[in-house]
Amino acid sequence: MQLRLRHIARSVLSNWLATAATLAVGFFLAPFIVHRLGNVAYGVWVLAISSVNYLSILDLGMASSVVRFVSKGHATQDHQGASEALSAVLWVRLQIGAFLLVLSGGLAAVFPLVFKIPAALAVDAREAILIIGVTATISMSFGVFSSTLSALNRYDLRSYVSLTTLTLRVVGVVSVLRAGHGIVAVALCELFAAVVGNGLLMFTAKRVYPELRIRLTKPRWEVLRKIWSYSIYAFLQTVAVQLVYQSDNLVVGAFISASAVTFYSIGNSLCRYTDQVVAAMTTTFTPAASSYEARGDTSGLRALYYNGTRAAMAFSLPIVITLIIRGGSFIGVWMGPQFSKTSGTVLAILATALMFSLSNTTGISIAFGVEKHQVLAKWALGEAIANLTLSIILARKFGLYGVAIGTLVPSLFVHLILWPRYVSRLVDVGYVQVFRNVLGPVFLCAVPFAVASYAVDILLPARTMLVFVLQTIALLPLFGIAIGLMFRNNVKRQILPIVRSFLYANAK
Repeated sequence: MQLRLRHIARSVLSNWLATAATLAVGFFLAPFIVHRLGNVAYGVWVLAISSVNYLSILDLGMASSVVRFVSKGHATQDHQGASEALSAVLWVRLQIGAFLLVLSGGLAAVFPLVFKIPAALAVDAREAILIIGVTATISMSFGVFSSTLSALNRYDLRSYVSLTTLTLRVVGVVSVLRAGHGIVAVALCELFAAVVGNGLLMFTAKRVYPELRIRLTKPRWEVLRKIWSYSIYAFLQTVAVQLVYQSDNLVVGAFISASAVTFYSIGNSLCRYTDQVVAAMTTTFTPAASSYEARGDTSGLRALYYNGTRAAMAFSLPIVITLIIRGGSFIGVWMGPQFSKTSGTVLAILATALMFSLSNTTGISIAFGVEKHQVLAKWALGEAIANLTLSIILARKFGLYGVAIGTLVPSLFVHLILWPRYVSRLVDVGYVQVFRNVLGPVFLCAVPFAVASYAVDILLPARTMLVFVLQTIALLPLFGIAIGLMFRNNVKRQILPIVRSFLYANAK
């Protein structure tokens, strides 16, 4: 068990390295891009990205099947089976990629007609969408090699490639915007980085797993059926995620205005950043859950759920509470005071939904690990449809806030009503026990931090980013001490041995 915890910790740290760098770049680069492009052009850029990202549902959930079957083939020395699965997914994705290019062309043609795009930006918007479509095609097709590295638990190598790609993006985007170029040049920078990054992923995956044999011939029907039987529910989950994450920006652009997208996306992006950081932790629980389930270790699976949920909540709650209570102040010193009220209110609404959904991320990862994710996909799809419907209805009456509320209500229904019943069956534990041993104590630990954060925001409002950061750092011990006291036995038995082992290994 201790070795498994250490392995999970290493995987989490590798994921966090790349995720932290990506979020840091987004954090510091976003104000630069907004001010260089302007509110309207930036809103058009966000709409273009969101529109093409919708097309990524054509992946059909096959990334998860690559992880599943390549890891299984590698572990059992069935290299032919792993090669067949990888080749089949690559072959399918290349066909889909060609179709995606055609769809991108059609989207570019109608884009200025569907959304409220100023005439001066119509041509640039069309060109940007075409370039983004090519980028998405490359990333989708050759993303199988990123999934291969995940299957082999080489998150470290995948992180190094991500950092290289990120560096190319940043240097390119900053350079072209400083030179006075617009969204087309930014799209070209993204394309160049994608070509280099996916090339590195392919080279690295083949070096790490030399037994892989890639064939681009039409795969056998049996292989395709095996992949599809696993991927179908992951596909539904992907569709739902795209609807939830991307539909809000599109609803704002279609029913309010392109410039309003900027205000909404600022608040929305902070929630997505937080979600990505927590996902970097919880996605590593999936292979661990598979191992426990294969050995019939129900107690290990239950311990993974308890400890994983505690860790995810202990990490995410201070962030989410800060976004809810002090999000407006943060946006004011980050993006400018003109965004503080509107974007801050959107952020508070969305972060409330995020707070409860993050408490279930460990359980979701476990469900995928033990192949019990079918019902989750159905719930996610229902949530996405309700989200889109409510957002459209409420946008007409309440504007940006209505769109955010349209996201909040379905999320609360799924994560507070449907999920508690399911998780009880998933890990064979009553929900009362889950609340008493996990959810209740962690939320209770957050109360002093929340009260102090509210008081600081009212009595000592931050005027600069440095002051905001220092205030937040000063408040964090309130939560950390409460967590340490509440779970002191777990800290002594599980956390401290990992820390000592890590420090000893580095010292040695």
